[in-house]
Amino acid sequence: MNLFACEENVFKWSQTDPNSGEGIRPLEDWAAFFSTDLFKRRLDPDYLSRMHEYRSQSMAVFIERGMTGAWFLKPKSE
Repeated sequence: MNLFACEENVFKWSQTDPNSGEGIRPLEDWAAFFSTDLFKRRLDPDYLSRMHEYRSQSMAVFIERGMTGAWFLKPKSE
């Protein structure tokens, strides 16, 4: 993850993937996502058994913040 002062600077950066535009979000959106239990509880002994619950919480943050395009909500791999 790279942090930029504004969206314009993202596209000026030589290593920007032109297909990543949808993933360019304000820091507050990413902070909300990475503050969910999916990330905070990784060292808990019951983490794996509760991962589905934690993933649901993370997806709720995506939806709440309008991060609903294909870039965010990729289908689960089989």
